[in-house]
Amino acid sequence: MPLIWLLVGILIGLLVSRFIFKDKPIGSLRVDQSDPDSGTYLFLEIDRGGMDDIYKKQTVRLRVKIEDYISHK
Repeated sequence: MPLIWLLVGILIGLLVSRFIFKDKPIGSLRVDQSDPDSGTYLFLEIDRGGMDDIYKKQTVRLRVKIEDYISHK
């Protein structure tokens, strides 16, 4: 029985630490495919205070936004 409680405690600890140490996105990568002649444009939009995170970490997380700004009408 103590072995089962030990395994349950380890599992709960792993789940809690996964949520605590999860990387938060520092900005967004905007994808614009509205101009069919020139291809896809990518824009990096960094949130306020995100530049410090870029310098401190080796990898970062970004949100991806697919937005077309030129209408095709």
